Amino acid sequence: GVTTGIDEAEIDSFMEEKKYCTDYLLACGQPPREGSDAKITYHFETDNKIRPTLREDGSVDFFNLNAINNCTENMLLAQITPEIKGESGRNVKGEVLEAPAVKAAYFRYNRNCETSEDKLQLFAKVNGHVTLVDGMVFVSDVYEVEDVDNSTGNIDYEGSVQINGNVLSNFTVRAKGNVIVSGVVEGATIVADGNIIITRGMNGMNKGVLSAGGNIIAKFLENSTVEADGYVQTESILHSNVRAGKYVEVNGKRGFITDRKSTRLNS
Repeated sequence: GVTTGIDEAEIDSFMEEKKYCTDYLLACGQPPREGSDAKITYHFETDNKIRPTLREDGSVDFFNLNAINNCTENMLLAQITPEIKGESGRNVKGEVLEAPAVKAAYFRYNRNCETSEDKLQLFAKVNGHVTLVDGMVFVSDVYEVEDVDNSTGNIDYEGSVQINGNVLSNFTVRAKGNVIVSGVVEGATIVADGNIIITRGMNGMNKGVLSAGGNIIAKFLENSTVEADGYVQTESILHSNVRAGKYVEVNGKRGFITDRKSTRLNS
């Protein structure tokens, strides 16, 4: 039943030499060649653990926790190295020996991502941040947190930032989009290319800064430095330096402006 891989030269050698008690390899099959599985390489940090920044002097900066994987529009997020199929072999009886199966790979992603035509590259469609959750790539153009404090550190984000709570003193928030704060801003710094909206207002403690490429809207501004390329709208301004590219509007039933000498001005 041996039909494959017969070595005629080895047979002839045996017939000529007739060396007994010696092994002669008269036929040899072809073993299957193993292939390799496809592989996905991610071009962003997939470990979501928050880590303080290590300074050059060896000290640790707990204000910058490296919690955000910023991405920009058209940024390459991941790519696939395709699987390589193996080759089948044959035994000496001519029977096919199948190569082990290999696994393909494909991207799982949300609507803010898109693939190349060959499906081997994954790109971001918007400025924002990227995360990997259970093998799925998420890109969002809004970064949402409860508070800006020691649990988040400073925020430097390519999109808009939604803060559902407060921004504590000495922290910094920078955004290429808008910054919306549902609570209070203390002696912090907020810089946005878009608008800054603070639902409950700001007590800057004489060190807080708001700077917006668009408009600034806050319930009150106290002991703060405020500058907007657009307009500033609030119900009261107390002991603050406020500049606007368009206008400053103080409205509401109790709208007022008070300077550092406690002189009340009509709004």
